[in-house]
Amino acid sequence: MLLHFDSQKNSLDGQFEMPHWITDSGLSTDELESLVSELEQAYASKAIIKAKTLALLADKAQIAIDADDIFQDKLMGSGIMKSQRKRWENEAKERYLATETAEMRRAWKEFGAYKGEADYGHTSPNTRLLLSVGLTGLLERVEIASQKEGLSQKQKDFYESCRIVLNAVITVAGRLAEAIRPYNVENSKALLSIASGKPQNSYEAMQLLILYFFMHEYIGGTRVRTLGRLDVLLYPFYKNDTENGVYTKAEIKEMLKFFLYKFWVAKVPFDLPFCLGGIDADGNEVTNEISYLIVETYNELNIYSPKIHIRVSEKTPADFVKLVLSCIRGGNSSFVFVNDRIAIKSLMNVSIEERDARDYVPIGCYEPAVWGVEIGCTGNGGVNLPKAVELVFNNGRDLKSGALCGVETGKIDSFEAFVSAVKKQIAYMTRRAMDYVCKIERHYDEINPDPLLSCQYEHSVAQGVDVYEGGAKYNNSSLYFYSIASLTDAICAVKKLIFEQKRYTFDEFGDILRANWQGHERERAIALRLSEKYGNNNPTADAIAVEFSDFCAALINNKPNGRDGVFKAALFSVDHYLPISKRTMATPDGRLAGEPLSKNLCAVTAMDKHGVTALINSVTKMDHAKFPTGSVLDIVLHPSAVSGEDGLEAFYGILMTYMRKGGFAMHGNVFLAEDLKKAQAEPEKYQNLQVRVCGWNAYFVNLSKVEQDAFIRQAENSL
Repeated sequence: MLLHFDSQKNSLDGQFEMPHWITDSGLSTDELESLVSELEQAYASKAIIKAKTLALLADKAQIAIDADDIFQDKLMGSGIMKSQRKRWENEAKERYLATETAEMRRAWKEFGAYKGEADYGHTSPNTRLLLSVGLTGLLERVEIASQKEGLSQKQKDFYESCRIVLNAVITVAGRLAEAIRPYNVENSKALLSIASGKPQNSYEAMQLLILYFFMHEYIGGTRVRTLGRLDVLLYPFYKNDTENGVYTKAEIKEMLKFFLYKFWVAKVPFDLPFCLGGIDADGNEVTNEISYLIVETYNELNIYSPKIHIRVSEKTPADFVKLVLSCIRGGNSSFVFVNDRIAIKSLMNVSIEERDARDYVPIGCYEPAVWGVEIGCTGNGGVNLPKAVELVFNNGRDLKSGALCGVETGKIDSFEAFVSAVKKQIAYMTRRAMDYVCKIERHYDEINPDPLLSCQYEHSVAQGVDVYEGGAKYNNSSLYFYSIASLTDAICAVKKLIFEQKRYTFDEFGDILRANWQGHERERAIALRLSEKYGNNNPTADAIAVEFSDFCAALINNKPNGRDGVFKAALFSVDHYLPISKRTMATPDGRLAGEPLSKNLCAVTAMDKHGVTALINSVTKMDHAKFPTGSVLDIVLHPSAVSGEDGLEAFYGILMTYMRKGGFAMHGNVFLAEDLKKAQAEPEKYQNLQVRVCGWNAYFVNLSKVEQDAFIRQAENSL
């Protein structure tokens, strides 16, 4: 096989922007859409319709090959199945939840208060089972399970839909094998091998992972939010190949370059993740030779997608963690570290068995779910915590519109009454979001049956029930709580300025906030300079953060959802903190209306005045095991702090201190504020400067000015 990535790299760059479709290999989009319409009229079962749609595309859509690539994946789906699902979702909402959907949309889009929504975009395929038995092995399992006596029609439809989709993927593998044969015989053989059995070597395993991903996400229209534990998946093949002379380590490294680069040039939204390191179900550390090889190869490619989750246990080798840290300090920050001890404990707190919890994989940004066993649905919405303060000052009303979007909590005459009123607003918003999620989940069978995912879930196949109808062993949902630092600082300011120093009455302070501090610049300066700020190891602020984080977790965790599972709480914001900031009025800590709220577990920008150690001490006073959908701390370090061997040891010490003290996840950036300012002023000179945004990376020059300014202030604050 020709494995010369560097010489072929340039020809790979545009493969998803301008695919070379073989026009006589299939029908046009219009013809396909017409046939899909006929299918939808012919069958009553949405699962069968979806499966037959995939089979139709697999058989009759155009294909493309990449002659300079060693992996093939292209079938012209034309967004047909994604549009199909969206149409079904809209029909279900209109039929069952028209009023509730309109109310929920207003609560989020207009008020920036809370949202609840359907989520089938955070899937965790059982890629381990896929590679261990192959497509034909999955098909055999479905055939055996379907022979049970007394099956309902819905169960029969389920098994038939699984058969159809597995055969559809096999069909695509065969079509691509035939088309690539004149250019790459080895690739053709690999595709035929996975079409007829399980993968036999590293090359075939990577080809199957690629084919499955693009069939599920790009054709099936459902987001795949992790490839799984890639070192666990590939190590058995790697070990066999290198020990038996099938491929050398150098050849497998070249394959990894093609493999990783495929997802980079595909520009997968929010970056496709995979996981390395951590313990397995038996408690053994999994980090192995290919874990190191993947990180080294990734860093050499100088890409930021796929993004990589690094699980860290007490047994994870220090040199492996330091290898990743050296990548981050070198400018490749598309890694996040997840604490095994806390993540596993958090999953057990929502009734997940310990052995299953140990085998979690982070999906999406940081959210742990049991690999190939749990349908986590980790994107069901969230609650704007600082909005609760606005609602208390306005008796449950959104300031801009005057509309009631909370509960009327009346006159506030003590700090205890204020805290109680804020909690009532948070509880109300949370309950509204959860109620909507439960209602929409009860219609998932009409919206998003997913036989291509279900056929990999052993519990689902055993029961004959789709994973989105409760067929998985664990069928959970989630809600996030946004901007804990902004909430904490706001409450601290109320406590200090109104009820301790008695500078203003509650009503007077409300008038100041409603005026957006205009004419009250001195008062605002006092609020901004208060010492009681989250992120500084301040006992007053940290006690409030603990009180409210505990309160929020209790509102969510283990409450029943609409799919025979439970809700799991999260304490991070990703990029949602920006749009909700624009809809949140001035806050008591000195923030102006529309200015950014705090991100993830970070302090309010530049309000952590005592360094990263104090920030970690504040963050880890909260019990992060109470947030089984995750929490994350972003840190920004000055390059001088992590340079050289001493700097690397210091970086490692910061991370491990955070882990030992009970932090859940951490990611970070290392850069100079001066460089960011230059990039902002002359973006054409800094096109490749990447930053860790939330749960993904981006080029600094592509961010909005608001985001850029926030990074600059963080970098200045790190000095």
